[in-house]
Amino acid sequence: MDIPAPLYLLVMFAVIFVDVVLPVVPSELLVIGAGTMSAHDIVLLPFVIIVVFAGSWIGDVAIFLLFRRKLTHFLDRFRWGRSIHRGLRNAIDKAGTSPTYAAVVAVRFLPGGRTASVAAAGIAELPLRPFMLAAAAGGVLWTAWLVGLGFVAAASTGFPVGVSALLGMAVGTLVGAITAAVLALKKKRKATKAHEHPEEPGPQAS
Repeated sequence: MDIPAPLYLLVMFAVIFVDVVLPVVPSELLVIGAGTMSAHDIVLLPFVIIVVFAGSWIGDVAIFLLFRRKLTHFLDRFRWGRSIHRGLRNAIDKAGTSPTYAAVVAVRFLPGGRTASVAAAGIAELPLRPFMLAAAAGGVLWTAWLVGLGFVAAASTGFPVGVSALLGMAVGTLVGAITAAVLALKKKRKATKAHEHPEEPGPQAS
């Protein structure tokens, strides 16, 4: 790749941080690409892991505090801020994420899930320290999955950096899409079942 490794890491950190605010930013693709670069010794793997985790964890904590301390009114003062605020709310509504620590860890693997789970946790005012631990756990798993995907794609195929990165990105996108589709199907079936078989009213007291 023509981009110097330090510049790539810096841009990747910024994109990962911004991704929790604007879920449309493809931070996953950059992380997979970094894993591929590390397999080709373009950048050291420990640096990639540290940068990816730091961007994920710091971004999570920032958005959590924004919602937990009800600071979103600062966003509403600006046109770009209102747009971001609407995007965050839409992500929460679309994902329907419950404000739990398990969601903070697991839902980040779904499209827009990171934003929804973190913001929902902040709205629910979950305690800060447990949230930080949950976000760290989720960040570690997210980092390991995406960096590992890029690294394995390059190390196992021997393809050039660009081809290996595209292969890893394709696999990661496919896995995410399949997971999201399966969960959406389960949610739809559950809603259909609840609609077709509503709970029977309990016996009235005499």
